Amino acid sequence: MQQRNERKDAARHRELILDTASQLFLEHGVEGVSMHQIAKSAGVGQGTLYRRYSSKAELCLELMADSFRRFKGEIGQYFEQAAGAPVRERLAGFLDRILGYIEREIDWLNAIKPSAWCQEDQTNVYQAEPFVYVVDTLKALLDEAADKGEAPAGDAEFAAFTIAASFNPSNFYYLIKDRGLSIEEIKAKYIRFYDGLFFRQDG
Repeated sequence: MQQRNERKDAARHRELILDTASQLFLEHGVEGVSMHQIAKSAGVGQGTLYRRYSSKAELCLELMADSFRRFKGEIGQYFEQAAGAPVRERLAGFLDRILGYIEREIDWLNAIKPSAWCQEDQTNVYQAEPFVYVVDTLKALLDEAADKGEAPAGDAEFAAFTIAASFNPSNFYYLIKDRGLSIEEIKAKYIRFYDGLFFRQDG
């Protein structure tokens, strides 16, 4: 009975922490909220908070899980609707949607990034579900393009990794804030750049 009560307490703490953090982030922005503030507002000890989430980045990753699952569903619907279209077109559509997702979630992604890119941190961006999903999807598209003669055969896995790694939120902050580019301009530049992976079409 004691173990069952402990599991219930842990689940209750998890839900309370996530609900509190989500509300604070909406009110003050992700960067404007500290782990101490989350613990205090949730009415839990900092030890309880840190036992479950070692950093704010890890907490943000869990909060984003539902958002990313919905995004994957949208991508699945897109690929069903675009079945039979040239791979070049489907890759452009996928990149357009990925960049749109990053634009919507950039504050969350930027909060995750600082810890996620540290090798010492348990949160490894390269092993996180979103990164793995993007790499796997891009690799499948590039492999299909090579099989169909739309693109030269090459190291699709490395190309997919390179594309996915370029979706660093810091890059978007720089391009938007410092270079003054709109998200639509960034999308167009990405798509033109990666269109070079394909054979040119005559006419």
